[in-house]
Amino acid sequence: MTGDTQILLGALAALLGVAGYAFYFRSIFRGETKPHFFTWFIYFLLDIIVFTAQVLNGAGPGAWVTLTGLIGTFCVSVVALRQGKKNIRWSDWVSFVAALIAIVLWRMTGDALIAVIIASVINFLAMYPTFRKSFSRPEEESITIWLFDAVRFVIGIAALSTLSLTTALFPAALVTGNALLILMILVRRWQLTKTA
Repeated sequence: MTGDTQILLGALAALLGVAGYAFYFRSIFRGETKPHFFTWFIYFLLDIIVFTAQVLNGAGPGAWVTLTGLIGTFCVSVVALRQGKKNIRWSDWVSFVAALIAIVLWRMTGDALIAVIIASVINFLAMYPTFRKSFSRPEEESITIWLFDAVRFVIGIAALSTLSLTTALFPAALVTGNALLILMILVRRWQLTKTA
């Protein structure tokens, strides 16, 4: 793939990220979506790790999608403190502490691949509060941001200048996690509509 194509794909993925977050914020401010603070704050911490690892390992324009995620997750975290779900349980704390441990392990090992593997695992743990909330109240979660995220990270993988486990694992894990969350929300909405 040529450098120009990677730049074009990287820019497209970043723009999809901006659009996805715009829809998500609109949904939050309308009171339709109630993001869980811990999920989004952990995403922010993980995006710092992964973006740094991608840049240091030559991801090029493929890292732009992670950068938009880093900025977006920080902004959602701030808003979630005020307008999101704050019913924090012990399992949410486990996810949070695990994310902090991932950062410490990365700093201790200095190995970007280990950091990305840990971040990918922690990403699934970080989704737990949102999965838990969305299972019981699927109407309180927007599918749009998760769909935009999945699509933009697929494009982001295609935009990577260096395709390696270090640069591609985390985006691939995000696509998988987002697809599972979307599926669960749609199934739960259908189940609740059917029983209503």
